[in-house]
Amino acid sequence: MKWGINKDFAKLAAILAAVAVVSFGMERILAYVFYGKDSFYWGRYLGIFVVLELAACLVCFREIVARKAEVAALVVTLSVGTLYALAVPASTGISWDDEWHYNCSMAMSHLLNPDVSKAEYYYADKDCFLETALEHKNYDRESQKETYQKIEKLYQQKEKTLPGRYWPRYRNLCYMPAGFGLWLGRLLSLPYHVAFMVGRWFSMLFYSILVFLAIRKLKSGKILAAAVALIPFNIFMASSYSYDHWITAWLLYGTCCLFGELQQPEKKMSVFEWIFMLLAFLIGVGPKMLYIPLVLLALFLPKEKFVSPVQRKLMIAAAVCVVAAVGAKVALMFAAPGSIQDVRGGTGVDSLGQVSYIFSHPWEYTKTLLGFLWDYLSLKSANHYFSHLQYLTNLQPTVFSPLMVATLAAVAFTDKNEYDSKVALAPRIAVYVLSFGILCLVATSMYVAITAVGSNKIEGCQYRYIAPLIFPVLYSLGNGKLLDRLRGKIKFRGKREYYNGAVLAVCAFISIHAVWAYAINLY
Repeated sequence: MKWGINKDFAKLAAILAAVAVVSFGMERILAYVFYGKDSFYWGRYLGIFVVLELAACLVCFREIVARKAEVAALVVTLSVGTLYALAVPASTGISWDDEWHYNCSMAMSHLLNPDVSKAEYYYADKDCFLETALEHKNYDRESQKETYQKIEKLYQQKEKTLPGRYWPRYRNLCYMPAGFGLWLGRLLSLPYHVAFMVGRWFSMLFYSILVFLAIRKLKSGKILAAAVALIPFNIFMASSYSYDHWITAWLLYGTCCLFGELQQPEKKMSVFEWIFMLLAFLIGVGPKMLYIPLVLLALFLPKEKFVSPVQRKLMIAAAVCVVAAVGAKVALMFAAPGSIQDVRGGTGVDSLGQVSYIFSHPWEYTKTLLGFLWDYLSLKSANHYFSHLQYLTNLQPTVFSPLMVATLAAVAFTDKNEYDSKVALAPRIAVYVLSFGILCLVATSMYVAITAVGSNKIEGCQYRYIAPLIFPVLYSLGNGKLLDRLRGKIKFRGKREYYNGAVLAVCAFISIHAVWAYAINLY
C-alpha cells in the first residue's frame, strides 16, 4: 500500500513536470498564432497548464477517478479554483460587494496587528470597486502594472490603526480563510497585490477541502455533489472575496452527512457524526440565517439510526434548539425592519412600511411572491444561477451555461446505485418544502429591504441565493423507491472511470472556458 502511494506521487510529479514544460511551448505557439505574437503571459500559461494537467490526471489515474470520486473532485476543484484565484484581476469590483467582503477579511487578518496600510484600504474603497466593475479598469496588462506599482507605494504608508479588533464571531467566521491568506501574504512580505490573490486562494482552498470531506460522506451521488461544487458560479465565488462559498460548502457538507446516513439505514449514527452534521448547518448559515430551516432535515433520520432512544431525543432537541435560536434572531430582524433596510433600493424603500403593507395586503403580496418565484426558478433562468460570473460577464450567463444545465440534469438521474433506494420519500419531500420556504423567506427579505413599498416586483433577489439548495434538490429529484423502475432504465451501466471522468471533464471545461473568455482573453 505504501509503495502504491509513493508510486502515485512519483507519477504525479512526473506529470506536473512534463506539463509545466509542454505548457510553456503551447503558450508561445498560441501567442504567436492567435494573439499577434504577444509576449509571454503567465495567465495564459496557467490556463494551458491546468487543462493539460487535468487531462493527464483523469487519464493516468483512472482507477482513482473510478473508486475515489472525492479525490478526483478535489484535484479538479483545486486546479480550476487556483486558475480563477490567480488569473482574475487582483482587484475588487469582480464579484458582488467584494469590496465589503474584502474589507471584513482584511480586518480579520489584522487580529494581532491593528496597523493598516493605505494599500489595504485602497482595495476596500468604493471607487476601486466601481471602476473595475463598471469600466473594467485595470484589465489590460499595462494599466494593471501601473496600478500594482501604485499599490506597492501605498503599501509602505500606514493609513491608521483599526479602532477595534475584528474577533471571529458567528456571522463573520466566513472571513477567516481569506483573512488568514492576507495575514500570511504580509508575513511572507509578498507584494500586496499578490497577497490579495493569496487571500482569494485560501478561500478557494477551504472550499475545495470542505467539498472533498462532504463527498466522502456519500455512498451514492458523489459525482452529482462534485458537479454542483464545480458549477462556474460556485468556483467563481469560492475564488473571490465573498461569503457565498462558505454557505454553499457547509450546507453541502451537512446535506451530504444527512443523505450519507439515510443511504445506510442499518448503520448506527455516532454522537460525533450527528453533532458534526448539526454544526455544519449552524456554522454554514451564519452569514445568511434564512437557510436555517434546512436543519430540520435531521428530524427525518429514522429511529433505527440511533444507538438509543435517549440519543435520538437529544438530537431532536438539539436540532429544534438550533432552529429556534437562529429563527428568533431572524424574527427580531423582521420585527425591526429598519435594521435590514438597504440604501441601494432608493428613496422609495421603507422597510417598516413594507412590512405593514404585507400584513395588510396578504393576498396581493402572495401573488407578487409566487409570480416572482415562478420566473426566478424557471428553466430559462437556470443559465443565470449555474454560470453567472457577475461583473466579469456583465451580469450575463456564460456561453456554455446550457451545457452546465444539461449536465446537472443528466447526472441527477444517472449518478445512482443501490444505496439510493434506501432513502425514503419523506425526507425528499421535506427537501422541496424547506427549500421553497427558504426561497420565500429570501425573496421576502429582499422585498422588505430593497423594494419600494407596495411594488408588484421584488428587487435585489440575486440568483446566487439558490446555490446552497441545488445539491439537496437535485439529489432528491433523482432517488427514492418510486423512481426505481425509471432509474433502472436510465442509469449509467458503463465503466465508472469513464462516467466520472467525463462529467468532471465537462464541468472543468465549462469553468475554464469561462475564465479564459472573460478574464484571460481580455489582457
